[in-house]
Amino acid sequence: MINILVVTHGKMAEGIIHSAKMFTSEADNVEFLCLMEDMGQDELSDLMNEKMKGLSNEEQFLIFCDIIGGTPFKISSKFSFNNDNVSVFYGVNLPILVHAILTRDGKCLSSLTSELVEVSHDSLGLSDI
Repeated sequence: MINILVVTHGKMAEGIIHSAKMFTSEADNVEFLCLMEDMGQDELSDLMNEKMKGLSNEEQFLIFCDIIGGTPFKISSKFSFNNDNVSVFYGVNLPILVHAILTRDGKCLSSLTSELVEVSHDSLGLSDI
C-alpha cells in the first residue's frame, strides 16, 4: 500500500485528513504534518524524518503539499530527490486526497500519481448554475 503524508502550512493538513475520513472508511497509512508559525524549517524536516524513518526500499510514499514553492513543498521535495519511492503532489484538495486514499491499493506510485494529475483537472472548476 502507498503511504500518504499531507504536509501544509497551518492546520490545513489535519483538517483535510479529518474531512477525507468523512468520505472514506479507510485511512490506514495516512498521516499529516502541520507547519506552524513558530516552527522552523529544521523542525519540520526533523518531523518528516521521523515519519519516514524506517521506510523500506519497497515502501512508497505520496506526499501532498498545499502550495508549490512553500516550505512544506521544499522540504518534501528533498525527500523525493533521487528516490523513486517518494513523490510530491502540490495543490492538495479534498477530491484529490479522497481519490488517492480510495484508489491506491494495488497500484504503483507512478501509476497513482499519473492518475491523480488527470483527475485533478476535474477537481476544481466554476459552476455555471
